[in-house]
Amino acid sequence: MKIVVSGLANGVFILRPSLAMLTLWTDRFAGNGKNKMMDTSKNSVFAHMPDMGFIAIAGIEAVDFLQSIITANVETLDSGAMRQGALLTPQGRVLIDFMIYRTSQDELLLQCEANRRDDLYTRLRRYRLRRPVTIETRDDLACYVWWNLDIVPASMPHLFADRRDGALGYRYLGNDAQTVLSDHGATSGTIDEWHAIRIAKAIPQGALDLTPERALMLESGLDHLDAVDFGKGCYIGQEVTARTHYRGLVKRRLAPFMIDAMPEPSADIMLDDAVIGRCKSIAPLPGGGAITLGLVKLSDLHMLQDSGQNPSLTIDSHVAQLALPDWMLPLPKTAKTDS
Repeated sequence: MKIVVSGLANGVFILRPSLAMLTLWTDRFAGNGKNKMMDTSKNSVFAHMPDMGFIAIAGIEAVDFLQSIITANVETLDSGAMRQGALLTPQGRVLIDFMIYRTSQDELLLQCEANRRDDLYTRLRRYRLRRPVTIETRDDLACYVWWNLDIVPASMPHLFADRRDGALGYRYLGNDAQTVLSDHGATSGTIDEWHAIRIAKAIPQGALDLTPERALMLESGLDHLDAVDFGKGCYIGQEVTARTHYRGLVKRRLAPFMIDAMPEPSADIMLDDAVIGRCKSIAPLPGGGAITLGLVKLSDLHMLQDSGQNPSLTIDSHVAQLALPDWMLPLPKTAKTDS
């Protein structure tokens, strides 16, 4: 198959709609090869992350309060750091996922999708009981992602490293981001560019990837992203999550697929005329094509990985290809209960 490269834009290859070319994109940007994630000869890029909501939690027991109800370890989160986490149902299903920012010793911010914020706020107040903790919504904050950095400015306020993967860069919380980041040599990009990298790294975000009251932490790979701590003690849904982990009962995994065209939202992932999954997050790729996350049985992922490029794998009638990032390899063994 002929590979066509027509240059670089913001460190990203301009692509022709060719799966061979899309695979080269993942090799460079998703860590599927030896190349660096970022082209540091290019300017860093920033983009506004729209439709986000914030909740501030403060008080001498703020850390203890969150530590007792959410999946992530808040006690080990340093001031000025951030980490992904989630609030689960007692049955271990994801209710709401969010990013946790520790802004000071006794204050934290939770960032989630704007349309889920009020639900999260109500649940947190319900669990607070009589703890000396304040819980407030914040409408004065904006989130910007900043990636493709060569050198990070020292002691820059409101800047948090996204440690789930270095390719995701940093998050800046502030309405002055365009001025501040431009002063540091960053150029304005689109949030779709950032989401393409996130999806290529198989990192879920929001209700589209983590269906409320259905998604499981381990099927979504959140245990590899420091979003759940198996040694921190009890939290809501801890028993089911721990049992799934220690017994190796995971039957499905979220995985990235590359497509040579833009599919319809929630399109079926087909293999030999059988539906094996459905598209979740989708982002366009420069020059054509798209990348998407899909929740697929481990047994099907093993078969696709062993077979290499499979022309019978399609999404919305377009040829597709499994594009696993390095951190997902080797795939875990198929669960004994998986058919």
